Amino acid sequence: MRWCGLLALCAGSGCSDGDGSTRGELTGAVTSATTLGASTGAPTSGGEGPGSSGGEAGTSSSTDSGDPSTGGVVTTATSSGGEGPGSSGDATTGEPSQHFMFSDPLIAGTAGTAVGGSFGDAGWTVTGKADRVYWAIPRLVEGSVEFTMTNVTLDNLPLADHEVFAMYEGGYDIEHPIGYNPEFRNNAFKSMIRIYGVAEPERTGQQKIMWGMCPLGAPGYLEGECPCLNPVGFFEEPFGGDAGWDGSPQTLRVAWADGVTRYFRNDVEVLSIDWAGSGFSFGPQALYVSLGNPRPEEVDTAGMPIGAVFSNLVVEGWTGPVTPTCG
Repeated sequence: MRWCGLLALCAGSGCSDGDGSTRGELTGAVTSATTLGASTGAPTSGGEGPGSSGGEAGTSSSTDSGDPSTGGVVTTATSSGGEGPGSSGDATTGEPSQHFMFSDPLIAGTAGTAVGGSFGDAGWTVTGKADRVYWAIPRLVEGSVEFTMTNVTLDNLPLADHEVFAMYEGGYDIEHPIGYNPEFRNNAFKSMIRIYGVAEPERTGQQKIMWGMCPLGAPGYLEGECPCLNPVGFFEEPFGGDAGWDGSPQTLRVAWADGVTRYFRNDVEVLSIDWAGSGFSFGPQALYVSLGNPRPEEVDTAGMPIGAVFSNLVVEGWTGPVTPTCG
């Protein structure tokens, strides 16, 4: 089975898809990337997202840090005493799992990297269909990403696909901002929230959650078939949910743990994907999350809802090892 069929990430109708601080208006600008390291609890430039504090067995420690220019706050805790998915240690490094929590209000700036849009007192506003903000975070083998989205109605959902969130493998020397084809389109670890627009009359307003895994190692994305055997990769993309969008604040959340991914809207579970039987763990080499993605740069039927305002991003979870390479 071809990976395109698994991930349904083609640009055409044959398949459906898959840090320095900034301040002020960033339309058309790309800022330098910052990794939010779990090792120190503070943004660090360069290197791989995952970090560790190397705490001793049976001990725990925590640290809080923030960027005063953006309001971003990182909280971490190291534990090897029976808490978290990696309490017995990271199989790759031998280091204990760490709890990580990061918040970015997106007010007047970001601790991530903005590609377009503008910042203000309410948050980050989309001004072009290919706008996005992304963050390099520690490798969370289980966790959640939550954000608030305001000013979304059918009036600014004119296209078929409006993809407001993505999570993906960003390691193995993938350049950032990540390109669409093949780096994001065929990404080895990919999740995405899509809101269908008025150009999809049978699904207008409904949401889709995607979850795909093919731990092939380098280069972090597929250039042919997924080499993983039995099964040949994993991908599901259920859709549904309340189709109403009235412009009021909507809190969207994706959570993954124990082989299940769940999508919530305003604290109500909308969709879930059970991948426990896939034989895979979730462990990209370097984990990235984003509001928006690069697909609109190459696909006319996709785009962010222009005028939508994003705020209060919160990322939380436990670090762990890279998924063993298959194939």
